[in-house]
Amino acid sequence: DHLYFIQEGIVQLLDAQGTVFAQITQGESFGEQAFLNGGIRGASAQALNEVSCTQIASADANRFLSEASPLLVPVFEALLLQQNMHNALRSPMD
Repeated sequence: DHLYFIQEGIVQLLDAQGTVFAQITQGESFGEQAFLNGGIRGASAQALNEVSCTQIASADANRFLSEASPLLVPVFEALLLQQNMHNALRSPMD
């Protein structure tokens, strides 16, 4: 239940059958589906080279958001859902 932001390197996203459906690089993220409250992991990630990521635990984010403005929670969840949809709509790689 973590969200990862790629600092450097290339990561492939694979579906349940092991088919690569996306490659993501610096500045992009993965893990948003499992990160959402009650979410489940919908893909696997595999590094193509040396990768450095910033990792945020769901529990830490929930703790922070519970202390913040109630308006931040739905905004943050909407952004994560948008990223999840972006990854899901990517064309399969050849």
